[in-house]
Amino acid sequence: MKFENIFRKRRMMKNKLLEKTFSVMEAIAASPQPIGLKELSGQLGLNLSTLSRITADLTEAGYIEKSGYRKFEPALGLIRLGQNAVNDSPLPQLLNPLIRAKTKELGVFGAFGGLQQNQVVYLYRSEGADPTTHLGLPYRTRLYNSNIAIVILAISRGAEGALAVFREALSGVPIEQIRISLTGIEHYIAHVLEHGYLLRQDSDEQWNICFPVEFQGRVYGLSLFGGNASERNFDRLLFESSLLTSRIRSALAAL
Repeated sequence: MKFENIFRKRRMMKNKLLEKTFSVMEAIAASPQPIGLKELSGQLGLNLSTLSRITADLTEAGYIEKSGYRKFEPALGLIRLGQNAVNDSPLPQLLNPLIRAKTKELGVFGAFGGLQQNQVVYLYRSEGADPTTHLGLPYRTRLYNSNIAIVILAISRGAEGALAVFREALSGVPIEQIRISLTGIEHYIAHVLEHGYLLRQDSDEQWNICFPVEFQGRVYGLSLFGGNASERNFDRLLFESSLLTSRIRSALAAL
């Protein structure tokens, strides 16, 4: 029994260290600019000595790298892991060709993604999007600027749950960085819950159609978007988006 307790404590220590290590990797990967140890400590609640050991190990392994004095950013090793995961995942392998073919046929852009820890993760996104809507590669859109996030949260959490997430995400954000107000988000959530999809036309001639796609208990978002809204036939675009969504749902159901 004594040895079992020792081994159990060792396993718990290893699990806690692994959890801390992943939390550091995720925080560095999610930061739009190099992040320092003090900021990491404030975000994660870890002391500086623990963070120093973890970042030293991750740097040696090639997953992060130093940028300036005691600041860190993702290195090629971490980027490679993400690229390999996307390339080898059955979702993009199955869906990306379908989305790419349809967007080429219609002359529009397309995207497919989900949410992980309230961050938008794209499995596919066309080239040519407005560069102000993303940070780095692949696209990292802020939650409150994402139509896919609106659809996913509306379907998975309902009106009140979705609004609570966006309210927290918008807290403390400068007004000039917000493309959709909380009132606008509330309107779009209601649209999704009433119609089962989001159709958005902005004053700058940009448009976006987004449908939810459920797979293995998780909600994703399929989006077709583009410009020249006044010249578009939205009856056809809605039909084509619905048709593509049905094809994707059928393909996923066969997995």
